[in-house]
Amino acid sequence: MQDILFVDAPALSTRPDRDATPRSRRYYVWTVGCQMNVSDSERLEAALQAVGYSPARRPEEASFIVLNSCSVRESAEERILGKLGELVRVKREWPDTRVVLWGCMVGPDNRSIFEQRLPMVDHFVSPSAVDAVVALAPNPIYTLDEPALPVASWAHPPVSVHVPIQYGCNMTCAYCVIPLRRGRERSRPLDEIVEECARIVARGAREITLLGQIVDSWGHDLPGRPQLADLLEAVHAIPGLQRLRFLTSHPAWMTDRLIATVARLPRCMPDINLPVQAGSDRVLKLMRRGYTVARYRALIDKIRAAMPHVSLTTDIIVGHPGETRADFEATLALCDEIRFDKVHIAAFSARPGTLAAEQEQDPALAVPEEEKEARRRELERLQERIATERNARFLGQTVEVLVEGESKGKWRGRSPNNKLVFFSHPEDLTGRLVPVRVTRSSPWALQGEAAGLP
Repeated sequence: MQDILFVDAPALSTRPDRDATPRSRRYYVWTVGCQMNVSDSERLEAALQAVGYSPARRPEEASFIVLNSCSVRESAEERILGKLGELVRVKREWPDTRVVLWGCMVGPDNRSIFEQRLPMVDHFVSPSAVDAVVALAPNPIYTLDEPALPVASWAHPPVSVHVPIQYGCNMTCAYCVIPLRRGRERSRPLDEIVEECARIVARGAREITLLGQIVDSWGHDLPGRPQLADLLEAVHAIPGLQRLRFLTSHPAWMTDRLIATVARLPRCMPDINLPVQAGSDRVLKLMRRGYTVARYRALIDKIRAAMPHVSLTTDIIVGHPGETRADFEATLALCDEIRFDKVHIAAFSARPGTLAAEQEQDPALAVPEEEKEARRRELERLQERIATERNARFLGQTVEVLVEGESKGKWRGRSPNNKLVFFSHPEDLTGRLVPVRVTRSSPWALQGEAAGLP
């Protein structure tokens, strides 16, 4: 996806309690990458539990280990390789353990290389192929009765669930390896998505986030060419659904109708992620992004006119081949002007097979590593100041928090604007909407106290 929020998780936080299930029927899933990877892992865990497996908290407790990988950044691959190194000991002590490397690191152009380098891996599986991973589980006790079993199969699904509505990507962004790993865009039919979301909500989920690599382009390859606005209206009508979000948008695809629909539907949250990647038209052209800074500004103006209290997040790559100091300063100026609530910042990392990897071979275009890192830190400092100011405006206000779970003795949830909120209360409030009066703020989260329960 366009915004890369690295997740480093050994399975879903919502797990069944430990039971007497033997090691031979326990699994361990470890995920690195974007929300699409999180969604894939959620679906995999639901499917594994449907065939009789239980989750393990540590890899040595499981007979079936799956690492869901990301290749968008070199650092993500390094983390997966480090985790695989740790599994050498597990395989030595329990030789029957089955290890699967899954996700974007696995592609037709590198499988043979990994097979030679990673002897601790038993199987390599392409992204999103949930059925193929489940078929490798060594000791199922039931038969999977439907392909790509959704998270609706959980007895107690998470409060907030990511639902993929589209796979692959047709864009040709210079820096991005996703089209090479996930293939061309394939939209899921509207009725299929709505049915899955209805089952998820019926089993206890309260918030759904619709996912696509370029989520705004959903439906263009389906009969009748439905739009994301049509899907939002259909999912919004599901009884019991309290919140609806979507990720990740693209400035070239976001329409006036989509903006108006989000503003009009009360359960669509005022929370838009719109990656800009750079504040310089010259760099955007090198990136093959397909829009200008002026087009991006105009979209922001439309969004804020329709939703004055919207939370805006973006993604930025610094140090892309060809980016000069002047280009970077244009990015700083754009961030200072727009004042995003959050910016996902990454220093450029060349990925094999992409145009940008070729561009970086040109000494006239390459940005030194130390300069990339310096620019990343400079933008982070600016954004920390902006986020501090943006979050401070909530002090003294009461925000409605959907409680997702407990963290370090406090309840954790998110506001409509997707602000992370922590507060204390003696009752179990998981899955409830709780009004919380904000008493403290930081660039990263809000702290508060329950202001009365419905």
